[in-house]
Amino acid sequence: MSIKQPLVSDCVEWPKLLQTLPLLTSFQSGWSSIQLAHYRQPSINLREVSTPRHIIIIVLGHQTFDLEFVSEGRFQTISYQEKDLANSCIEVVPADLPCGVFSISTVRVIEWIQCYLEPTFLARIAHESVNPDRVELLLTRKKPDLLIHQIGLTLRASLEEDGARSRFYADSMATALSAHLLRYYSTRKHCFREHEDGLSKQKLRQAIEYIQEHLSEDLSLNDIANELGMSQYYFCHLFKRSTGMSPHQFLIRQRVEQAKCLLKQPERTILSVAMECGFANQSHLARCFRQYTGINPNQFRKL
Repeated sequence: MSIKQPLVSDCVEWPKLLQTLPLLTSFQSGWSSIQLAHYRQPSINLREVSTPRHIIIIVLGHQTFDLEFVSEGRFQTISYQEKDLANSCIEVVPADLPCGVFSISTVRVIEWIQCYLEPTFLARIAHESVNPDRVELLLTRKKPDLLIHQIGLTLRASLEEDGARSRFYADSMATALSAHLLRYYSTRKHCFREHEDGLSKQKLRQAIEYIQEHLSEDLSLNDIANELGMSQYYFCHLFKRSTGMSPHQFLIRQRVEQAKCLLKQPERTILSVAMECGFANQSHLARCFRQYTGINPNQFRKL
């Protein structure tokens, strides 16, 4: 009797395997180091499948349900109760590990976010740690983790609001997620070197100039880190020490400042200002502008 071999499938093929379309995905948004899909369906019937990316599952909703997981022929039944959902439980499935999942209870809806993390990206973050020689994640079931849960929700919100202009934020969150996974979900704990000082004056000036020169473009965090000749993890870490804000916060603030200057030109439309400053659209500009100034672009023009 032949043994049915596990499927090998990348994240873009998962909607076919789950036989339902996700509510939202990042597959067409230019994200590279991480991808996201938001699913909501009444049941799951997924035979063992492996993917070349690490999968982080953020369970949502309030309905209790029971699932049966199978990995390499071993079965495990897990019940999600209200307290588990309230405690921000997550799952971690390492890349290339065959896993399947089946619903064993009838519910109205099961809802979750799946984040797919590139192993090569995780390995690059690991090489900045004290123990960079081994990068292997642990299979983890139903573990409370508020940070990962929050990262999943903020990534989803950024994708919903900013679409194709959410790549920079996705890079930032992938960096933070990778460092967290290496610290707490690796077969070997990774410790990152602490730096009391921030960027050197020269490096900080170089980073700020690069950001200001490319405000209108779809910048990635990797672009800036490469320009400075350092990793994304340490660029984020040292930039925040130097400025008191993350690179993403600084980028948005600089775009708002540029928008202020352009809005003083009465012949410019708000849409053209948004596009020139690197915002996804007019509403994206309005939301960020209000966040940093307390008023919207139209109100600013009347001052």
